[in-house]
Amino acid sequence: MLLAAARRFTVLLAILSGLTAGISLLVALALDASPGDAVPRGLYVLGCFLLLIGVFAGIRGPLRPKGGDEARDAMGGLFGIGIFSQGIRTASADERRDARSTSWLFFCLGLALIALGVAIDGRTSLS
Repeated sequence: MLLAAARRFTVLLAILSGLTAGISLLVALALDASPGDAVPRGLYVLGCFLLLIGVFAGIRGPLRPKGGDEARDAMGGLFGIGIFSQGIRTASADERRDARSTSWLFFCLGLALIALGVAIDGRTSLS
């Protein structure tokens, strides 16, 4: 089970880093910048963004809006009026476990992308 999870994580990391490298190269060509600098910077930007997503996914509180997604009114309003119009409830154990897992996934992907950016950056030396 752990080997399958590592395989899925590696595939996801490879897809994200490949897409990021491709988009960074296209942006570098469009802006007439150095491709050697653009790819690590793209990995840094996406890695930092995923770290932030992981932190914000992890600090979500134990309370959830009451009612299903289809029964809930549109969120909005001043000072949260309308967000919990049907009340609040505590999150189930599955919801809390899912929030922790999602947070760790984004956090680890972000760290891996930043480490990959450092590894291929010509301005840094790992020795």
